[in-house]
Amino acid sequence: MTRLQEAAYSAQFAAGLPVSELAHVLLAGDEGVIHVRQCAAYIEAIRTTAWFTGAFAAHAGPVTVVGGRGVSRADAGEWWVKIGTSDRSDVGRCEVACLHELAHLVTSDRGPGGDLREPVDGKASSKGHHHAWRVNFGLIVRMTLGKPAARRLRHEFTAWGLPTCK
Repeated sequence: MTRLQEAAYSAQFAAGLPVSELAHVLLAGDEGVIHVRQCAAYIEAIRTTAWFTGAFAAHAGPVTVVGGRGVSRADAGEWWVKIGTSDRSDVGRCEVACLHELAHLVTSDRGPGGDLREPVDGKASSKGHHHAWRVNFGLIVRMTLGKPAARRLRHEFTAWGLPTCK
């Protein structure tokens, strides 16, 4: 994990994001690991909101959501998200993982001219947590969890050396 990638995760967790009512409804259940079907229902509920389809019109299709061991990840090319067991232990962590991975789906690692936004590897890489991703993640958090949560997230990104303003 690069220093910048670690900073992105640290900032996200330091923000202490609240849990939405939608997550309490769709991600709650029995004690133990949240089922991947619940994650899929949550992601679909967010993806089909008017604000999401308006902001990310090019990303209108359904998302394939899978589970598995370990951490979560997304593949924008294949339009799928894995919500790993380590992120499905409680509602709050699962919700943040779902929103985090949605931001990866809608944020290209290439800029408008087709150039990479950052190096793929090495110290200068945040492994996809570049400026454009942070801006989109902030928007998704604001629309899902509210403006105060988005402000805290933006503040933490800045404190960890990953600003969302240019």
